[in-house]
Amino acid sequence: MTKDIVLQLRYLGMLPHTGHREYRFQIEAHDKSIRTVALTIDDGMFQKNQLMFQEAPDLCYQKLLADVTNEATGTRICSLAPVTESEISSYRNSHPTGKLRKTAVRPRV
Repeated sequence: MTKDIVLQLRYLGMLPHTGHREYRFQIEAHDKSIRTVALTIDDGMFQKNQLMFQEAPDLCYQKLLADVTNEATGTRICSLAPVTESEISSYRNSHPTGKLRKTAVRPRV
């Protein structure tokens, strides 16, 4: 469904701010319109939710993909939106951390 709506979804990078980090993306639609969306994660969310900094771009990308799909049903994406604890929890449930994956495949002696 997303391919019908978006021609390209490009990660532009992260900008650190006081109290949060901003992850910026560029969305190009089939009609060649381009817009920039920034998702923010409060600094405290990383420690509180055991979220690694390396996971944050993918978490934001996955959230944005879901938002683009929902936008097709009439929910417009904000140009600046926070990532919530429930979205982190949902991401965590569908993407186990490397530490969990390593212990899951480690043979018991």
